[in-house]
Amino acid sequence: MVRTKPINVLVAEDDALVCEGTAGQLTRLGYSLAGCAYDGPQAIELTAARRPSVILMDLQMIDPDTGREDPQAGFKATRLIQDRYPTAVVMLTAHESPDLVYQASAAGANGYIVKPAGDLELSRAITIAQARFRDLVALRRWNSLLQFRNRKLQLALDQSKPLRRLITACANCRKVREVSGEWQLLECYIQAHTSARFSHGLCPTCATELYPDIFPSGRDLEPGRVLKEETADQ
Repeated sequence: MVRTKPINVLVAEDDALVCEGTAGQLTRLGYSLAGCAYDGPQAIELTAARRPSVILMDLQMIDPDTGREDPQAGFKATRLIQDRYPTAVVMLTAHESPDLVYQASAAGANGYIVKPAGDLELSRAITIAQARFRDLVALRRWNSLLQFRNRKLQLALDQSKPLRRLITACANCRKVREVSGEWQLLECYIQAHTSARFSHGLCPTCATELYPDIFPSGRDLEPGRVLKEETADQ
């Protein structure tokens, strides 16, 4: 199989003969070999160092700490790899059952095939795993963007502080009573409970009443602005 850009594949397999055979098969199919790992920790280490495109992960491998076969070694390594160095993973194992397939998917594997795998089956599994992994990365990216936008929207809503309760205002001075019982100016209350801010001017009626020499009665005034312009030279 000829490829313009070889796909780097890491083989995680504790049986040296099987690992060598799989590596030779990959090379013959046109893939680039990223290396061979003989246990879970080494698979994680090589993934960090060489960043393969795909990992063929055995399920049952020797635990280097105990020297015993660990039937969950591939799942453990896959979970850690997806947490630290997200990579497309294909479980390549001699064990097959619906429960194992489910566990592989839950651990973050993107494919599952039983060995020995034929050329066509292996190539198909690698291709599908890469496609699923790309889709997953894109989904995570969109999900992160959506969460970011939701946080911005929630922040905007929190800052808007909409007034949705019955407000008690003094019929004479127009002060507003807080929930605590304190009375304060209407504009102070609104500024404390919304994102609105106040500036002050005079309406035409008040301007005429307060400054009759400057604003004769009946004159059409624009609220606030006219008073500032005409009193600027006073």
